[in-house]
Amino acid sequence: MFESELVSKVIDQLQREGFRVLTEVSNMGQSVDVVATRGKWVTFVEVKTRNWSRAIEQCQGHQQIADFICIAIASVSVPVRLVEAATLNGYGLLHYRRDQNDVVWIVRPRRNTEVWPPQRKYWATATRKVAYAN
Repeated sequence: MFESELVSKVIDQLQREGFRVLTEVSNMGQSVDVVATRGKWVTFVEVKTRNWSRAIEQCQGHQQIADFICIAIASVSVPVRLVEAATLNGYGLLHYRRDQNDVVWIVRPRRNTEVWPPQRKYWATATRKVAYAN
């Protein structure tokens, strides 16, 4: 599975849950694969078909902006170390199950308390400008 296919599956799932979704959104010099909003809450999702440890690193860079931070993976099984790391950090974990062609929550994210309001406001303003320009 290509990462773009997994992104589409994750978007479908989040939209079914009532989120508005954007993809490849800039955040302080890096790109967030999926940004989902519902009400005032912002959720960042890093999508990986391999190398989930890189996703953990990327998620750490999102803590000043996102209320909820998640990782989405496509694999035959969910590595125990990934579940432990996600739980420890408060990150959500989504898993695409090929055999059932669906995305399920393995770990629900905890609300991030490290959001820095000035940085969030700056990010939100810049994101709106880009979204409305397209």
